[in-house]
Amino acid sequence: MRKGLFLSGLLGWCFFFVSCASTPRTEPFYTRIYEGNYDEVWLASLRALNDYPLKLSNKDGGRIESEIVNGPYNDLLFTYPEPIELPERYRYTMKLNFAKLLSQDNSPLVRVRIIKDLECFHDFYTGWLPYQSDGLEEKIILYRIENVLRMEKLLSQQNGGLP
Repeated sequence: MRKGLFLSGLLGWCFFFVSCASTPRTEPFYTRIYEGNYDEVWLASLRALNDYPLKLSNKDGGRIESEIVNGPYNDLLFTYPEPIELPERYRYTMKLNFAKLLSQDNSPLVRVRIIKDLECFHDFYTGWLPYQSDGLEEKIILYRIENVLRMEKLLSQQNGGLP
């Protein structure tokens, strides 16, 4: 009886610790769904990406792509808390994809997906190799889009619905 109780307790603790362990992120993108029509979310995204040089902005196709930015992060967006050795060894592009959705009550929703194609320069022979992003910059951009939408909504309510 004691042996069975001890074994079940041990299995319970093992299950608890294994189930609470975090798994590394495997998707190369970050996604958020915003309430509002497509035009509002599109303009909010362009305002959030104001610090990026844009190569492609296709509203009908639902794509925004930035030029190649040198370094692992955009210095105009934020200052990374830890010093990065050899930031010139990194470059990236940001790609945003948009999709129109409808909620269950037929209110418009827009899905925004961000992909950061980060590359690291290995050596002369190998060249640029893909490098995994930590997701910080993508989350900041999604947060900025949400805040721009919130500010626009508050301003329109304050002005009595006038654009």
